[in-house]
Order: sequence, then C-alpha cells, then structure tokens
Amino acid sequence: MVKVPLYGIYDFALHTQARHDNPFRVAVGATFEHASGAKIEHLPGFYNGSDEYVIRFSPTLEGQWRGRTVSKDPSLDGIWLEPITVTPKERTRSRGVVGIDPANPLRFAWQDGTPFVYLGFECDWLFAYHQRDPAQCDRHVQLIADRGFNAVVTNVYAHTGFSADTSRFEGIVEPDTIYGPPDHYAFSGTNDAPDHTQLNVDFFKDYDGMMHQLHRRGIVAHLMIQVQNKHVNWPGRGTPEDDAYWSYVVARYQAFGNVIWDVGKESYNLLAETGSHAYTLGRIALIRQSDAYGHVVTVHDSAAGSAGRISEADAACDFVSDQVHTADIGNYNREAIRKQQVSGKPYLNIEYGYEFGAEDLKTYRSRTTAPWLDILKWTYALYAAGAYPCYYYSNTSWDLIKFEPEPEGWRRYRMLSELLARLPFNEMHPANVLVESGYCLADVGNAYLVYLPDGGDAVIDLTAVPCPRAERGQPLPGEAPITANWMDIVTGERRDVAISEWRWGTRVSNPFNDTAAPVVVTIFTV
Repeated sequence: MVKVPLYGIYDFALHTQARHDNPFRVAVGATFEHASGAKIEHLPGFYNGSDEYVIRFSPTLEGQWRGRTVSKDPSLDGIWLEPITVTPKERTRSRGVVGIDPANPLRFAWQDGTPFVYLGFECDWLFAYHQRDPAQCDRHVQLIADRGFNAVVTNVYAHTGFSADTSRFEGIVEPDTIYGPPDHYAFSGTNDAPDHTQLNVDFFKDYDGMMHQLHRRGIVAHLMIQVQNKHVNWPGRGTPEDDAYWSYVVARYQAFGNVIWDVGKESYNLLAETGSHAYTLGRIALIRQSDAYGHVVTVHDSAAGSAGRISEADAACDFVSDQVHTADIGNYNREAIRKQQVSGKPYLNIEYGYEFGAEDLKTYRSRTTAPWLDILKWTYALYAAGAYPCYYYSNTSWDLIKFEPEPEGWRRYRMLSELLARLPFNEMHPANVLVESGYCLADVGNAYLVYLPDGGDAVIDLTAVPCPRAERGQPLPGEAPITANWMDIVTGERRDVAISEWRWGTRVSNPFNDTAAPVVVTIFTV
C-alpha cells in the first residue's frame, strides 16, 4: 500500500502493450474514491515517454483512497491502482489547492481555509533557468521565498526574451547569467522546424523538477500557458495539435495544488490577432474541462488599455490579472478598487512597475521602470486597495537572470510579508473615506491599516470601534487603550503609540524622527 501525505503528489506509472502512431493522442484517466465516498473524478493522465503513461494524483482527504483507470487502450483500461493511505501533511507549506475564499470572494484562500495573500515575483524565464542549472535554480527559489514572496509568475515556454541578441550583455556580466533560446523546446523538433504533433517529454520532465521546487515551499506557480510576443512557433489556433498541448499541460500539472492557470502573458495579443475573445474563452473552457481539481483560471491583460474596464475574457475568469501602468500611487490604488467593484473578483496587477537592476544593466525600460523605493511604495498602494501585486525585477525576468548582487529593496518585501501575516487581510476592504490623507484598508471596527506614502500623522475615523470597549471615545475603567503600531517601510523600524481617545478624526502622531518617511499604521481593536 502506498503512503502519501495530505496534499502530497504521487505518480502512478502505467505501461501499455500497444503501439500507437501518436502516443500523445491516447487518452487515459482515473477516478479516485475515498473511504468516505468522496471522489476525484476524470483525472487525466499523460504520456511520459517510451511505453509509460502517468496518473498524477494529489489526495485532498486523509484516510484510504483507491483509483481505477479508464482508457480506450485495453492495456491501460480498468486497472485498479495500488491503494493509498493518506497521512497528515508533512512539514511543508502545501495547503491543497489555492482558490477563491468562499467567505470573501475578493480574496484568495488555500483549500484548508488559510488565507493566501499573494505576493508575486515575476520570473518568466524560470523554466529555462532550471534547465541550465537545477541546483542553482533551487537556491534562488529559496531566496525568493526567504524574501517573503509566495508566488512566481512564469511561462510554460518562451523562446526569446527582450530580443534574440544577448550580445549587449557580453563582457558586462558573467556568461552563465545570459540566456538565448532555452536549451529544450516544448515540442518535438526545434522552434524553427517544429513537429507540433509530438511534445518533448524531456522538456516537461525538467519542468516537473522546477514545479516540485516551488511546491515543497508552498510557492504558488502562476503558469502562463502561452506567451504571444516571445517568438514561439505555436501550433495553429484551435487545431488538434493546439488542443493537445493545452490538455497536456493541464493534465501534467493539475495535481500541484499551488497552481494558478493563466491563458497567457499579455493576451491582448490574442485579441489583436484573432479579432475577438473567442479563442481565449475557448482556452478557459478547455482548462476547466480538463482540470479535475478546479484550480482558478485567469488571463493576463486580456485587452490593451484596459484601465477602468472588464473585458469579456476577464468576466469569464475567476479573477482579474491585469497590467496597468500609471507611475501614480493614487491611480494604482483607485484602479484596483474600481476593478474589484466592477468585477466582484480578486484583482492582481502584474507588471505595474519594473525595478531597475542593481547594476543598471541595459534590460527592459518603460515609463514605469523605476528605483526600488518607488516600486515598493506602489506595492503598498495596491495592498491598501485590497488587491494583489506582482513584483518585477529587470535582471531576473527574461534573457538575463542575475540574482547577485541582491537588489536593495528585496529585504523590504520580507517586512511587508510579515506585516500582511499579522492582518486579517481577507476580511479587510478599502476604506479611504476613513482617513484624512493616505490610504486605508479596514475591517471596520476591528482592524485598520493606514498607508501614508508621504509620512505625516494618521488621522482616522474610529467611531465604529465597538462598545462596551469604549464610552464616549475613551477606554472603560481598567481597560488598556488601543495601540497603533507604526512601521517605517524602508527601515522596518516599528513603534507603538497608544490611542487614549477614539472618535471621528482621531489624530495619531507620527513617532519617527523623519516624519516624511513612508509608513504604515496598523490598529487592532479586538
């Protein structure tokens, strides 16, 4: 009997006795039943080379499971898989499938009910980095986790990065940090001469290693299944080869609970190419049809210039994944609030700003390429709107991956993640009306976050603080005052300030010597 920890991953290997012209077109799947009667149905398997097919399973309940296969290949059909005993989860950060919080539809939560406060790190080329040096990739995935990031946005495949010519970096940085096209292509053949009828199993076996690195750390893999502007020779839209690629990716990686499906990076390119959202909508439907675990699905930036609007593709997704650039703190905050109100879904802004590399190498530049402090301040503005950000560092995204020297701002994200962990974030909502300046996120009456990007005092409406804790805005006899915890987002210095009175327009004085430094104030009243 097989023993698997709760939310762990186990591969059942099956072997066919038949010869198939195209083994990728042979459907195999399984249904698993728990001793309680709960089922995971129609879990697709995938071809893994030679005569091997794999059913990749992740149990969602402790106890006994049993699975049975279904396939038109007689040697793969009707097989009772080895029984599984599911033990308590290991000391990993795996908490099942990440999805929408059923109690708070604008927020994410893990399957076990734990809130998931997305703090993303965009590393589009991570799969290629892993191909080149799995051990070094593992070390840097750990560095990402140590700095507080809990999600990685990456592509399944891309062919070139900023350009096909990386010679501009030669002689400036170490050769092993420079990347042209990846060593392995996702399809058989080459990108120039592909055989789209066959997938490259070796490519995906290597991709498995990267996925396991992320999974054991509880880092969400936000997988962009296609990218349209990085010179990939994809199959024709909606062809059998196209469908086979999408189905294969979903079959191979759906057992990873830490997966978010994304139709593709900057999918406004699909809209421009096809003239409608029909292809994108079809991909969303295909993903959902193929996914037995029900991961969330999104589409990154489905319509260019989408500020203030929800597209047809956005409406079909589980959450909105956007790319809005303004270089204005207030606009980032307001747009995030507006998108949540209009969509009724979580809102993620990917690539709102691009941090200059520590050595100012000639990588990507746009009007929102900025120093680390600007990026950090914009990040706080998104959280203060109840939204989620994804950090972008110019030296670790495409055909240059250079983690050293470590950027000045990275340790500040650890401070941010620790702050978020103290908040009841999923219960908090934008409440800028409660503050005289800056931005406010609140579970009104219970918890408040005030973000002051320009420093100064906090002036906040606390009239909703519940009785009998207060009488006429003051503590009852024997009760301690409310405490406002101040944090300088640059230094991480924290100071507590007692609030002895709370009412409309309560002023809490800034306790730092530099009162103009960007700060956050958190107040808990229960």
